[in-house]
Amino acid sequence: MAIGALVSCEREIDVIDPAALDDRNIYIRAYKYFDGNIADTNTLYQINGDFIKLSHVYITLSSAEFVSYDEQDTTRTENDLTVIDLLTTPEVKLAQLAQGSYNGRLNYQIGLDSARAYKAPETLDATNPLSKGHMWNGPNIGYSFFQLEGRVFDPADSTFTTPKSTFTWRIATEDMVINRSEKRNFSVGANMGVFFIMNLDINKLFFGLQPSTTPEIYSDPGDMGDYSKAQILSDNLKSEFIFKL
Repeated sequence: MAIGALVSCEREIDVIDPAALDDRNIYIRAYKYFDGNIADTNTLYQINGDFIKLSHVYITLSSAEFVSYDEQDTTRTENDLTVIDLLTTPEVKLAQLAQGSYNGRLNYQIGLDSARAYKAPETLDATNPLSKGHMWNGPNIGYSFFQLEGRVFDPADSTFTTPKSTFTWRIATEDMVINRSEKRNFSVGANMGVFFIMNLDINKLFFGLQPSTTPEIYSDPGDMGDYSKAQILSDNLKSEFIFKL
């Protein structure tokens, strides 16, 4: 439940907005909720016995394509990488389609292919949204393609401005890539965008997980305890990442 909104001072992290880099016309308009209210970084929430504030909800989308209903035509997007912080970015571009009518399915990934998942950020062009390194976990794990960050507060705190700890939960590695397919029937007009509405109940990502007892999830296949928690987070995300037209 939401306890209240309090302003806190925190370093701003710049994320390159992919919408400014290309002419894609298929958009995602993201609505993020926590217990039915719009989620933000200043509100204090109570979840699984903890008092927390959210810091970032990073997500990577890639490999967008549209496949016609008869499987005869597939349209792929050349610029197919989107990295956003859902808490600060209300709208981003996903794919590019020519003017016309479409009936079929939109395929995409929450994740990265192996060719991009392990390239260190310093080797990337500055326009690549991965180059900032916020989601880089080293060459063994590569980039997180979903990363939930927050702060945990002492319930006896009177101001809730100084956290007693933080948490960072990651979904990463090729085994955790989430492939999605959305059946869609729509039209693309001249110089007009198509908007898919994405709803995410962030509080439901916490099912089976507690921030104070699990400060880090790395998605490390070599650590089965950690990997099982990453799988719980992944399953929660699969259930709650919902597109609407």
